[in-house]
Amino acid sequence: MDILLVVNPISGDQDKTDFLNFARYRFELKSIKAQIFETTGKNDVSEIKNILSKHSPEKIIIVGGDGTLSLLTPILKNFDISIGFIPMGSANAMAIEFGIDDFAENLLVKYIDSDNFFNTDLLLINDKYHLLHIGDVGANANLILKYENDDSRGLITYAKHFFSEFNNLSNFKAKIETENLSSEYSGVMLAICNGRKFGTGIALNNIGKLNDGKFEIVLIKAVDFTDLLKAALSSLSDETYDIDNFEVIQTNNANISFEKPILLQIDGEVVEKVSNLKIKVLTKVLKFIEID
Repeated sequence: MDILLVVNPISGDQDKTDFLNFARYRFELKSIKAQIFETTGKNDVSEIKNILSKHSPEKIIIVGGDGTLSLLTPILKNFDISIGFIPMGSANAMAIEFGIDDFAENLLVKYIDSDNFFNTDLLLINDKYHLLHIGDVGANANLILKYENDDSRGLITYAKHFFSEFNNLSNFKAKIETENLSSEYSGVMLAICNGRKFGTGIALNNIGKLNDGKFEIVLIKAVDFTDLLKAALSSLSDETYDIDNFEVIQTNNANISFEKPILLQIDGEVVEKVSNLKIKVLTKVLKFIEID
């Protein structure tokens, strides 16, 4: 098999029928041996793992949102396979991080034709969770949980919970230990960054790289209107805005302990409350297809 195409049919509430018809036509036109796998939410990871083990495809092209990509990266690190990502989800932060900005059909053609790739790191958290992009504890994790539990969706619902959360911020205390420091910290949010920007384009740091063998801990001590404005401006350009209440620590491993259990989200998914975080880098374990 040359290509495994994994499609989340319900991601982003987008009908993918036309895309799938185009994919079948393109595979036939190029005489590509391909299998199309549509996720169901049941046993997807184990079934895809079985396909990879049995057929050893050269490429896997994932169509969906950040959640679909994050679901598969923990197993893909164990296979020598090139990964393409076509963003068609409600959250597409990795598309921003990768600079992907094209129609799905065009991206498919480019991924089929390209023989180039680049490697990225993964972060391993508590020997249990894998983080490709950004995770955090505090304000943003609380916001995501409230949004997920709301019966309504969309920008208005998100904005409602955003302003509610950031108008009623709660501080927490943590101790951070890396190879170079040990310090106490008090703030409203702590982000763990393999990438640089949220899916909205708002930058948390300007030094992070997906393949540098390091990650960034971004400490957000407080948030006021000026901070929010500067963060919003950062999404509109590559210019760096110094935010007084942000502090960035770059490292390749860390242990973080919290005074009280606190909610953790990873790549847009709320996972559990934690009292400790042990974080390390799995260096260049993923291979993404490079396109122009």
